[in-house]
Amino acid sequence: MTKISKTTKNGHLSVLIGAFFFAIILWLFVISEKNYRYVFEMPIEIRNIREGKTLGGEVSPTADVRFLGSGRELLKTLLLKSISDFKLVLDLERVNTSYDFYLNEYFDKYNQKVVIPNSFNIQYVEVVRPESIQISLDDYIVKTIKVKSMISVEPSPGFIIVGDYNISPKSIEFKGPKEIIENMESIETIPKVFKSIKSPINSKVPLSFNFTRVIESSDSLIIFKANVQSIGERIISEVPVKILNVPKNIQAFPNPSTVSLNISGGVEFIASLQSNDIYVYLNYSDFTKNEISNEPTIEVPNDVIEWRDLSPKSIELTIRRLPE
Repeated sequence: MTKISKTTKNGHLSVLIGAFFFAIILWLFVISEKNYRYVFEMPIEIRNIREGKTLGGEVSPTADVRFLGSGRELLKTLLLKSISDFKLVLDLERVNTSYDFYLNEYFDKYNQKVVIPNSFNIQYVEVVRPESIQISLDDYIVKTIKVKSMISVEPSPGFIIVGDYNISPKSIEFKGPKEIIENMESIETIPKVFKSIKSPINSKVPLSFNFTRVIESSDSLIIFKANVQSIGERIISEVPVKILNVPKNIQAFPNPSTVSLNISGGVEFIASLQSNDIYVYLNYSDFTKNEISNEPTIEVPNDVIEWRDLSPKSIELTIRRLPE
């Protein structure tokens, strides 16, 4: 019963709030025939930048503008402005390098640059703020910049990263003012740590860059991939034994010709390994005159954690001298 009572009270409160706002709207319509002044935020659009040039710095994207109109029209503007084509236009056709636009003087002279849809019966009065906007132009350039990863992975116990991290794309194309773009050598990702990971990672990571409307980029994020696998073991047998640095007049044969060993690493990775992926060899030069056996050298792929239990541990060398 207590829950029902609370629900009923909340429902009544929602109805009261809705009725209150509805009453305000009705009241505004009642007094809507009077004229009022109201300040709206309007977007600023930059037009006609000279070919080969671009904005050299960030420009305020909006301005606060005062309008005059009836209550009905101002209310209509307030409700529909965001989905209508209201804007202030700054025309840079005659600007070569830099120019200061004093907004009230500019829009008094070029009132057609204050764009108001025909369906809205309101009158532009003045720009409240900012008072002026400084425009500077710079050469427009395009540069490809390498991405520097600031990402790390911490696998859970019993798991391992197989292979290297992979990011895509590895470079980003930036377009914008020469003064900014020319000095960029690399772009970093945001610092990010993947913790306690038990499966492969395929994640979007943003770039650590304050993107503005004077700078364009081909991407604002990269795809980060890391192959995380559980750790397992496997015995690989019939690994061939090679003999290096045998003189031209000698034939040398290992006995036995193959070995087996136990390797550990990512389960999927070690399952894919073949006996030829492991390099087992003896160096003929390491044998002394009285030696007939020696322990071979073992080389395993980088992502193998360790190898052990070599069988047999020593390899005999059978030598036959070739006729001259």
